[in-house]
Amino acid sequence: MFQCTFFRSTFIAAAVVNALLYVSAVQAAMDAQYEIDPAALADTPAKAKRPSAKKHRPAVVHGVHSRSSRTGTPYTVKSGDHLFKILMRDFGLSNEEADVFIDEIRRENNIYDIKRLKIGQTILIPPIQRGIDGRLKLSSAATLPHAAETAPRQTFSLSAPSAPLSEQEAVTRLQAAWDTIIPRTAELQKPLSLQTDTFSLTLDPSRYPAFAGMNGGRILLDQTGTIPPLVKALIEEKDPLTRIVSAHPLATNRSLSTLLSAAGFYSVEENFSLDFGSDPTLTVHADFKVEKKADSLIAQDVVLVNSAAEAAPAALSAFLKKEGFALHEPFATAPARSGHVSSRSLSLITASGRDSLMDAILASLSVTADRDRRLEVFAADTNGISLSVKAERYFEKGGQRYVVSHFDGNPVNYTLFRILETMGFKVVILNAKDDFRAVTEKIIARMKLNGEYSRQTLLKDKNGAYAIHMSGFSVDEPSRPEGGVFITDRPLDRIIQDLLTANGYSITIQ
Repeated sequence: MFQCTFFRSTFIAAAVVNALLYVSAVQAAMDAQYEIDPAALADTPAKAKRPSAKKHRPAVVHGVHSRSSRTGTPYTVKSGDHLFKILMRDFGLSNEEADVFIDEIRRENNIYDIKRLKIGQTILIPPIQRGIDGRLKLSSAATLPHAAETAPRQTFSLSAPSAPLSEQEAVTRLQAAWDTIIPRTAELQKPLSLQTDTFSLTLDPSRYPAFAGMNGGRILLDQTGTIPPLVKALIEEKDPLTRIVSAHPLATNRSLSTLLSAAGFYSVEENFSLDFGSDPTLTVHADFKVEKKADSLIAQDVVLVNSAAEAAPAALSAFLKKEGFALHEPFATAPARSGHVSSRSLSLITASGRDSLMDAILASLSVTADRDRRLEVFAADTNGISLSVKAERYFEKGGQRYVVSHFDGNPVNYTLFRILETMGFKVVILNAKDDFRAVTEKIIARMKLNGEYSRQTLLKDKNGAYAIHMSGFSVDEPSRPEGGVFITDRPLDRIIQDLLTANGYSITIQ
């Protein structure tokens, strides 16, 4: 009995040792990419390995979790940034959600004034927490520092936003825009399906949408990072032209950046700006400039992509198309400009010649002047002497009497002008060589209006998509309902006029 038990125990021990040796040998021979991590087979993204903050991916957490005071995504402030723009463009928040989430960022970064961000400043965007219903959740007020609780609330909103995009709508729009940049072939429109003697694999296209790459392959968008490493390895092994990227569609700027980087374009440039014209200058900004091929610039086949929620004016898109730039705004809706009231007047001086120039500038200042008005210096009924001086232009405004005349070099005439000044007239003396700038400067200075000739930013789109810079006078004119007028002699191209008009400018040609 004892001998039998011994042999049975010896046999079992040997079998176990051989099994362990076999498993060890198999593991040593297997490629590391095929090793299965049990956590990688989890059904929910919460169990998957979180991306490192160094990759600058927004931290989106489903459900409520506790967090340390310094967790989140670092963001470096760029020119034109404000907190609303950052949250809506890069982190997929709606205008309403961004308004609520502002306080989270202020508390996390000790920001008192949200309008005073500095270019190059690094701020930490706290994890964006959403419940199962998709609604934004905030940290408990009981854990917040006292100073932040007592700080006054500061908010401002973009113009009345449309309803925020759903994830599905964002993907649909993104895919439609992408198909115009790189059309999908019939093969890419089919679901990814791999069939071998060992396994069969199919991905749901509604959950993992496919985008075309420049090499003819496909880019799979894993929106929530739920594709296990084993499945990724199988796909990349059997279909080398397929790339899998992770980006949440509501983080619009980041999803675009991720897809553009994976597409295999000749070049992709972020935060691209381009100037058209010298004075006035139209500056166009795009989140991304894409050259699909090496000859794209020569062939005038350059793509500009923006992630803004509001579309640029149709006139700008048409202009860019003529210049060889195709503008794509996947997530944008048409701007609501109906009923927009003019907020500024622009007077374009096209007149030439001494008298015409003088009249045009006066008209720009809402002045109607009498021509060649005779002003009495001595009246005949006082001493029998009648003396009058001709004023080329005479007008009254704000209880003051004004005279505008040209000086011909005769000292007697100059003396008469000075006599008019002693009588209470405000005299503007112009010289024969005075140009638009000189005439305007003399008139507005005599009228004591605030205005200085300079190159100014006349228009800046609130989304940062374009701006117009022009030289001229920005004159404060109290008699105008809108409070002022911009006076310039710079020729306006059609696109400049269209953009100014679309943004509420009333343009008058003098």
